[in-house]
Amino acid sequence: MNYKKILLSILLLFLLLPITDVVPFSYIDNIKNGNYVFFLVDLDVDVNLELNLVHTGSGNFTLFLFDTRPELSYVNDDKSLNENIFTKVVSYSLDDNPYINYTATEPRIYYIEIILVSGGPDTFTLTANEDLTRYYLPIIPGFPLEYLIISLSFVLAVVFILNKKKIKIIK
Repeated sequence: MNYKKILLSILLLFLLLPITDVVPFSYIDNIKNGNYVFFLVDLDVDVNLELNLVHTGSGNFTLFLFDTRPELSYVNDDKSLNENIFTKVVSYSLDDNPYINYTATEPRIYYIEIILVSGGPDTFTLTANEDLTRYYLPIIPGFPLEYLIISLSFVLAVVFILNKKKIKIIK
């Protein structure tokens, strides 16, 4: 009987021990050469963001941090990096295992981009000390306003003509 009480006491003691080395965010994905993954995070002033990316294969990953919403992936058609990306980012890492440690200077939404430049396909694990949200760049550009106006005018004209004919038929 005493053994049961001792075992129960030990099990309850484990509940009191804190769990350490917990990462708030971890994401695992497998991507191909030239593919990219976006995340976003909302940071206040003086909040420190640590991003760490490790991979399993021989992929050449890059890690970028933007302070404005990127509208392009900055990956060329030949799956190389567009040089304009370096003027748009606030921090980046081209290391074998990319790492960014950034302290926010103003409260805003920051965007993170991971690109597999070469050596893929490969699986990566992204860990961060803040919760990140997966972000998808819209693939379809905005609908041209000219087409919308022409289509709307055409539909209104057809409705107007049909409405006039309907009135004449009734009279």
